[in-house]
Amino acid sequence: MYRFGLHIAAVVLLGLTFTACSDDDPAQPAEPVVYQGQSAALGEGQVRVWEKADADGNLMSVGVTFDESVLTGLPQAMTMLDIPLPRKVGTSPFTKIGFDWNPQGHEPAPLYTAPHFDVHFYTVTDQQLAAVIPGPDTVAVDPMYLPSDYMSTGDAIPNMGTHWVDTTSGEFHGAAFDKTFIYGYYRGDLFFLEPMITKAFFESKPDMLVDIKQPAANQMTGKAFPMQYRISYNPTAGEYTVELTSMQVR
Repeated sequence: MYRFGLHIAAVVLLGLTFTACSDDDPAQPAEPVVYQGQSAALGEGQVRVWEKADADGNLMSVGVTFDESVLTGLPQAMTMLDIPLPRKVGTSPFTKIGFDWNPQGHEPAPLYTAPHFDVHFYTVTDQQLAAVIPGPDTVAVDPMYLPSDYMSTGDAIPNMGTHWVDTTSGEFHGAAFDKTFIYGYYRGDLFFLEPMITKAFFESKPDMLVDIKQPAANQMTGKAFPMQYRISYNPTAGEYTVELTSMQVR
């Protein structure tokens, strides 16, 4: 009995030693951390926002995930959700995500009249958004902060800013709009980045990584901005995700 107890003790001690060595093993990389933000109801499901950081605290991606039941029972009226991000990652420039449902689309017609979602990744405070004056935005954006081929739509939208569209996108050249990427500025300052995606495109259950056209420089130094965005469907969880990813500090 005594010998059996010694054997068990030796096994337990060996296990503790092995566990301790494994924890300190530099070959075992630390897992990324996902910080969950707030959620909001839409349709028959929930919309959630989040940030992901690596082991060193650098931003890896930021996104919004929603239940597939969100697409069931969507309201007939335009619905705008403002969902604060957790803001746990110091290199993130983003403050909140605006998840907007447009059942009749919006101007300019006929380009964007398909039912779709505007996903605004805001870089400014609510106070800055509230100060947006609707109408012509005549303050120029420094060309070094503008991606090539982007053109202003001219007017600032209340609580958003001025939308800049990629004139090389398919919808400007005879193709039907399914997704596009918009930059938002106001009086020369970056206010948001915006993937705009149709309901029909989500319902195709995509998994697509798309390059984002880049300006020569970023206005916000020390912050991580996306080189790509992803639209994906997870059949196991029954969820869709829109995320900005491949972050780079420039």
